[in-house]
Amino acid sequence: MFLKLLLSGILATTLAFAQRGGGGGGGKGGGGGIDMSAMQMGLVQTRLDRITATLKLTKDQKKDVKTTLDEANKEAAPLREQMVKSRLAIGQAIQDGKSQDEINQLINSHAALESQMAGIELKAFAKIYKGLEKDQQTTVAPVFLMMKGIFSGKNWNTTD
Repeated sequence: MFLKLLLSGILATTLAFAQRGGGGGGGKGGGGGIDMSAMQMGLVQTRLDRITATLKLTKDQKKDVKTTLDEANKEAAPLREQMVKSRLAIGQAIQDGKSQDEINQLINSHAALESQMAGIELKAFAKIYKGLEKDQQTTVAPVFLMMKGIFSGKNWNTTD
């Protein structure tokens, strides 16, 4: 019973994370979690805003970074969908009492998908890094940390 409850929780959490990034609304009680008046006053920063501030990007650099991340997000989209399905398959296999070998195969397949996503993130970071001036490259560590999981939602340029 406990195992079924645990797996149900894992599946529900996976579905919730798969929905992240769609957003809309905003405002108080709007379900978006962000007060639109705070957004209009500039109190809430998007990821692009934080990257721009951290690296002190010029207007052209900011445009290049946005293009790079938009392209990488498009590349990541089908992978993101496969990862959600893969996690659900693992949970279902556990719930169905599949053999450990079958579960391990699913886990290994999921790990390969995670690795591909990390590759997309790191390629995007490398492209951003190459477009920076030497003094900007010395302040890039926070942006590197920001890249992990940046394409896990449908919109990389969110406020979270």
